[in-house]
Amino acid sequence: MHPYFRIAQSICIALTVTLVFPLAEVSLGSGQQPKTGANFDGIEDIFYPTNSMVINVTLPPYSAKGDGVHDDTEAIQKALSDMMGSHKLLYFPSGTYLVSKTLLWSNKNSSGKNAWGKNFLCGQNPKTTIIRLKDDTFSDRQKPQSIMWCGGFGSADWFHNYVENLTFDVGETNPGAIGLQFYSNNSGAVRNCRFLAGPSSGAIGLDLGHRDMNGPLLVQNCEVIGFERGISTARAVNSQTFESITLRGQRRFGFDNEGQAISIRGLLSENSIPAIRTYGVFCLVEAKLIGLTGAEKWPAMINYNGGRIFVRDADTLDYARAIGDVVTPDWFAATRISGEDKPGSSGPAVREYCSHRTNMAFPTKETSIRLPIEETPASPLEPISKWAIVDDFGADPTGQRDSSAAIQKALNSGASTVFFPGSYMLESTVTIGSGVRRLVGIGGMVDYFAKAKPDFRVIGDSSTPLFIEHFAYVHGGIEIDSDRTVVFRSVADCDLTFGSEAQKGKLFFEDFVTHHLSLTNQKVWARQLNVENEGTHIRNDGGKLWVLGYKTERGGTLLETKGNGVSEILGGFSYTTTAGKLAPMFVNEDSSVFSFFHEVCFNGDPFVDVIRETRKGESKTLTRKQADTTPYSGQQVE
Repeated sequence: MHPYFRIAQSICIALTVTLVFPLAEVSLGSGQQPKTGANFDGIEDIFYPTNSMVINVTLPPYSAKGDGVHDDTEAIQKALSDMMGSHKLLYFPSGTYLVSKTLLWSNKNSSGKNAWGKNFLCGQNPKTTIIRLKDDTFSDRQKPQSIMWCGGFGSADWFHNYVENLTFDVGETNPGAIGLQFYSNNSGAVRNCRFLAGPSSGAIGLDLGHRDMNGPLLVQNCEVIGFERGISTARAVNSQTFESITLRGQRRFGFDNEGQAISIRGLLSENSIPAIRTYGVFCLVEAKLIGLTGAEKWPAMINYNGGRIFVRDADTLDYARAIGDVVTPDWFAATRISGEDKPGSSGPAVREYCSHRTNMAFPTKETSIRLPIEETPASPLEPISKWAIVDDFGADPTGQRDSSAAIQKALNSGASTVFFPGSYMLESTVTIGSGVRRLVGIGGMVDYFAKAKPDFRVIGDSSTPLFIEHFAYVHGGIEIDSDRTVVFRSVADCDLTFGSEAQKGKLFFEDFVTHHLSLTNQKVWARQLNVENEGTHIRNDGGKLWVLGYKTERGGTLLETKGNGVSEILGGFSYTTTAGKLAPMFVNEDSSVFSFFHEVCFNGDPFVDVIRETRKGESKTLTRKQADTTPYSGQQVE
C-alpha cells in the first residue's frame, strides 16, 4: 500500500449554457479528424550559435566521440555535472553516444550550490542523435536502471528542465533498462524524443513515476518502441500532459498510470496487450488503439479500482472492448477481464465517455463543448548566420547591468530571430516589432527583480506569428498590443497584459507558467498551462479558451467565464494548498464551460463551492456535498 494522499477528490464539471451559445454553434470541433501519434517525418536539424552558454558535448574539455564505438559515459557525465542549474544548454550533435552506466543529474551545480533544476539537453535531430546503452549493462530485470536519471530531490522544486530531440536506445540485451527517468516541476518537457528497445529488452521507455511530485510537465511528439511498459506515471501530484504519442510493441502495458492526473491528446497504440492501464484521473481525447494478435482478450483501456476517466474520439480495433472496469488486483493473470463495465464503454469507437456523472448547477446536456482545436504553429528555423545575438549588441548575459538598450538594438537590427543565451537585467520596456518572428532563450532569466513592467511590449501588425521560447523567468511580464498570433513555448513566471489590439489575436501556450490570465475576446489554445495564484486564476471574458492539462495552485476561483465566453478544460489538477473556502472553484456567467478536473488537498481545506453559475440573472451554487466528489483509492498495484 502506498499512501498517496489524505484528501483526494476528483470532479467532472459541465457548464454548457445553451441559452447563450446553442450547442450546435459551439460544437465546431465535431468534424475534425483526430490527430494521433508522433511524427518525425521531415523534422529539421536543430542548431545553436557558438556561445559559452551552449555546451557542445563533442568539443573540449568533454570530447565525446559519438561514434557508437567509444564509451562516452564519462564525457557526458562531466558535461552534465558542469552545466547543472546554470541555465546552459547541453547540445548533442548527430551521432551515437555509447554509455555503460546511468547518467545522473545533480542538485548541486559546479560550485557546490543548490541547482534548483533549469537544465536543457537538446540533440541535433532525434533520428540521428542517439544515446545507446552498451549490451549486457542492465541485465537484471528485477533491478531496473535508467540510461539517464533527471533528478527530483525531496520537494517539488526542480524547475524548468528539458530533454529534446534525442533517441534513447537500450539495445537488445538489457531487460532491466529504462530509457529516461525524467523529472521537472512547474514547467518542463520531453519533446521530439524516441525510446527504443529490442524484442526482449527494456523495462520502461519513459519513466515519469520513479518518484513523487513529478510535474506539471509536458511530453510532446514522442514514440516508444518495445519495453515491458512504454510510459509509466504514478503518484497523486502534480499532473502530466501528453500530446502526439506513439506506443508500439510493449509486452505488458502501453501506458501505465498508477495514480497521477493525466491529460492526453493524440495517442496511437499498436499492441498485443492493453494500450492503457489507469487508476488515477485520466483524460484521453483523439486516440487510436490498435490491437495486434493476442489483444482480443483484453480491453484497450483498463480503468482500475474506480479511477476517473474521460474519453473522447477514441477508436479501438481488435480488442475485447474499448474500456474495462477492473476490481480485482489479479487481473493480469486472469483469462479475461472481470468487473463492472459501464454503458458506453464497449466500443469499438468511443465518441464520448465519462466514468462518473457530470456535475452542473443548471440542467444542461452532459457532453463536452468540442471547441475546434488548432495545432500550435511550427517555429521558423532560420540559419544561425541570420540570428541576432543580443550579447553582440552589448547586452550583459550575467544580468549584472541594464541590457534594455542593447536588447532593443538587437530587436531593431532587421534579424527575425533574436537569441538570448544568458540572463538579462532590464530597467525599461523593450518593444518587439512586426519584423521579429522569434525570441529564443535557453532557460535564462529576464528582469529577475521586475524593474521593468512590462519587460517586452509586442506591437505592430503582422500576418506571421511571434514565437517566444525557453525563458525560465520573465518577471516584469509581457504586454501584447497587436493582433499577431503569439506562441509561448516553455516560458515560466511570465504575467501577460493586453492592449485593445490583442483582442483580435490568437494565443498558443505550450508549457507556460503564469500567476493570472485575464482574457478578453481572444482565441486561446494551451497545452500544459500552470497558473499559481491566490485569487482568480483565469478570467475568460468573451473569448474561446481550450486547455489540455491545466494545473493550478492555491485558493481562489480557478476559472471565471463571462461575456458569452466559451471555455473547455480537458484534464486539470488543482493543488489546493491554501484556503479553498476563498471562492467557488468555477464561476460561469451566461457562458459555456466544460471541465474534466481533479483536486488534491493535503491541508484539510479543499474548495467548498464547486460551481457558481448565473443564467439571465438567476444564480445557483453547487457545493462539494452536492457534487460527485467521492474519493478514489490510492492503492498501489503491481
